[in-house]
Amino acid sequence: MKNREKRLRIGLVPTRREAFRNEITTKQKEAVVKRFYELAQQLDFDIVGIEDINEEGMLMHYRDVKAAYEKLTAAGVDALIVPHCNFGQEEAVGRLAKDMGLPVLIWGPRDGYPNGLEWRPTDSQCGMFATTKLLMHYGVKFSYIENCALDSDILVHGLQDFLAAANVVKAFRALRIARISSRPKEFLSVMVNESELLEKYDIEIVPGEPTVILDMVDQILAGEKDRMEALLQDLVDAGLDISRLGEKRYPLAAIELALMDFAEDNCCNAISCECWNLFRVKYGVSPCFILGDLNDRGIPAACENDVHAAITSVMAVAASRYTTPSFVADLTIRHPENDNAELLWHCGSFAKRLKKKGVEGYIIEQGKGFYELEGGKVTVLRFDGIDGKYYMFAGEAKGVDGPITNGNYLWVETDDWVKWEKKFIFGPYIHHVVGMQGSYTQIIQEACRYLDIQIDLPDMPNIY
Repeated sequence: MKNREKRLRIGLVPTRREAFRNEITTKQKEAVVKRFYELAQQLDFDIVGIEDINEEGMLMHYRDVKAAYEKLTAAGVDALIVPHCNFGQEEAVGRLAKDMGLPVLIWGPRDGYPNGLEWRPTDSQCGMFATTKLLMHYGVKFSYIENCALDSDILVHGLQDFLAAANVVKAFRALRIARISSRPKEFLSVMVNESELLEKYDIEIVPGEPTVILDMVDQILAGEKDRMEALLQDLVDAGLDISRLGEKRYPLAAIELALMDFAEDNCCNAISCECWNLFRVKYGVSPCFILGDLNDRGIPAACENDVHAAITSVMAVAASRYTTPSFVADLTIRHPENDNAELLWHCGSFAKRLKKKGVEGYIIEQGKGFYELEGGKVTVLRFDGIDGKYYMFAGEAKGVDGPITNGNYLWVETDDWVKWEKKFIFGPYIHHVVGMQGSYTQIIQEACRYLDIQIDLPDMPNIY
């Protein structure tokens, strides 16, 4: 099963150069470990230490690598933090990082005052220069927090960003996507290369055949009224008006439950779904709102069978460490009065949790959600590929006022919309993007370094 638990488990690997053994280094290591356990409580992650691999609980010799590797691998850590308690042991750090194949954070506490003509006891900063050069020789990608004090906000903020980036890497490397039916006939632009995604990124696509899915829906409709009623009541409790659905509320609930069941039964952590014909023809209701609600329930889901949008959504919510859902939107029209603003819209598939405070939210008879989204800072993302190369567009905008429209929508203002428009014309992208409330570009950029994905920011040259 590829869908691992979401809580991060981090290997804490203090290191020292053996020849630098002294009381100050030992005290520094103890202070560093204590501080990271405090930060683990504050930032909500688990630590796996190496206290028992040798007498000092530090990576000091090349021979320590085997014991550290075995312990950290058995614990299933998702990333490594390597504090340099003095100069550090570069050959041991390099070998361990290479063998583990995980995101690595290099950091060391800022060195204290030299004691006159005595030998300096730590020189942590100096050692990090050596370690990072060796990591480059090994082909190991790494992250870095600037040399700073243990109680510095720089350490806290840098660690937050590293954890979020490591979370994206973890989620991406566990991707198994349920692809429900086929893409709409007209949508050649959402074509994907399944074999390439598997060979390059180990992303598995699980077909959800229409007959299987429809049979699951029919079984729920026939015998699981309590589950349907519970789901519908959950929508009402969230403040949505479902009265317009009438009797179609039961097919809507049954479709959502069937998709959740299929994903769970097949160990999938995301869904890409055909939304034009499969359910509408048989039940008279489209899965638009359903896909948004799946996002709200922690299952990233993309409409119009856009697998690349589903991949983007998984990365987006992982960047937030699962604090907010994402939404799949069309880039539709420019704001009629604001040249730098654009309409992010779709026909009712945005998570209900994102609804703008104070506006009415309802589901129409056809199964589409109608409500505007909350504004503020918005990160806009798109993972896509061409010619065997894969890119991630990442840009940031802010929500602004604009004309009322149907479905789900949010007007956003960019720094220069023409620059963004050209990026989507000349990049390997389509009109689908993934939105996230918040600022995550830096985190996504860091994660892409680990994943062999070319980051593509608005100010970079266009690809084509």
